[in-house]
Parts: sequence; C-alpha cells; structure tokens
Amino acid sequence: MSTNSNYIVKPVDKALQVLTLLAEAGSDLSLKEICSRAGLPKTTAFRYLYTLGAHGYVTHSDETDLYRLGPRSWQLGQASGQYARLLETATPYMQALRDRFDETVNLGVLNRTDIVYLGIVESRRALRLQAAIGGHDPAYSTSLGKAILAFLPEEQRDLHLPARMVARTERTLTSRRALHEELAQTQTRGYALEVGENEEGACCIGAPIFNRQRQVLAAVSVSAPASRVTDEQIPIIGQAVIDTAAAIAQQLFGSEGEERRAQTAESAT
Repeated sequence: MSTNSNYIVKPVDKALQVLTLLAEAGSDLSLKEICSRAGLPKTTAFRYLYTLGAHGYVTHSDETDLYRLGPRSWQLGQASGQYARLLETATPYMQALRDRFDETVNLGVLNRTDIVYLGIVESRRALRLQAAIGGHDPAYSTSLGKAILAFLPEEQRDLHLPARMVARTERTLTSRRALHEELAQTQTRGYALEVGENEEGACCIGAPIFNRQRQVLAAVSVSAPASRVTDEQIPIIGQAVIDTAAAIAQQLFGSEGEERRAQTAESAT
C-alpha cells in the first residue's frame, strides 16, 4: 500500500511513533529518553504519552518514573496468533470450570514481571472477583503468576520479578526467599495458591498450561472471595484447575498435554 503524506494526521503519526519506540525499546524508558529518540519536545512527548496512557496503551510507573507498553497494546499485539488460539481453545473449558464451582475463572500469560489477563469467565454470583481482560497484576502476588513462575527454569524466575517486590496487602510475599519457597510448594502440589496476597479477601488457585515442549505457556485459575473457599475445598478446586489446564493443553498440543496432566496430578497427591 502506497502512502500519501497529504493524508497523514501528524499528531497521530507522532503518537504512533512513540508507541512503536516503546515497543522496540526492549526496556522501560524515561521521558527524557523518549524525547531524545523520537526527536520531540518534552511537553509534546508528555502529552502523547498521557493520551496513550488514558486509553491503556502506555503505563507509567510512579516508583521508577519510567514508561512501558500498556495492556491495550499487548491485547492488540496478541489479537492474532498463538494467544488468540489459546483463548479460543481454553474458553469452553473455563466455562465448564466456572459452572462446576460457580466462581470466576481466569486465563493469564506472563508479560515481563506481570500477569496479563487474556480471558475471564465470570461467576454468576452477585459477589464475585472481577479483573479486566488486558489488565495486569504482579506475577509474584497472583496464583496465575506463581503457577507460571514455579515451572520456569530457576535461572529465569528472577527475570520476571521486579527489583523490589512491593506489598499489595499485608499478606504479600515481598522477599525472594519466601517466594521461592512458595514456588517449590507449588511445584510439589501442582497448583498455586494465593490467599489475600494480591487483593484483600480474595482466594485464587491456579495451574500452569504447558506447550508441546513442556514449557509453561500460560495459566488458568479460579478466583473467589476467601469466605467462600474452605480448607477442604482448596485441594478439590486445585485438582480441578490442574485437570482444566491439562485439558486445554491436550486440545492444543495433543497427547503430551495429557502426559503432563498425569505427571502434575501425581505430584499433587
């Protein structure tokens, strides 16, 4: 397709340049770095970033004063390809899991240090936990994140943890040692457990989804108010989540997904 510069809207063009710059940077950028690379005045670059941020395409960390791509950018980038297929395949299994417990079921993938919510099947109950598709939470404070981190090679785990693990609640694990101990337990039982670590009063149970090479691709979880989940129910829900994750992998990748399910279920007993 040929381009006629007469039809290009310059502010939109510049804003897209800033977005592309962040996508290609490979790391978070400061406003000064963005101005330098884009050749824009500070005020102009800030206005573009603020507008993109208002729509979720860019996020800004108050802690580091750096900019990065936001969840809406991630959604667009994954609209076609393996994650679209993953979501399409997983949805019926997520609906079945929701119907069994009548609690919200989430599908998430790891993006740097965060879990991004790829799909959500909500509970029909009036009181339920609600995330947003395309939204993100720290991997270290969520069952989805811990389910993925636990099955990554150990040398890769710290690459998906921030320099400082900030407490989301009083129960959040903020030391690497405590988190690694929790990840070891997750490996043993086959599912990750998070009770009030990411959100007060919430209980989430997640399990990993593996690809054909037995690398963790994503995770699925059940989330509910902690008041509705008893200690006796946790392993029951945990096994159901393991089975759901394995069924999704089986549908996507064939018999190896079933083999992984059997191995994970055995480790959980």
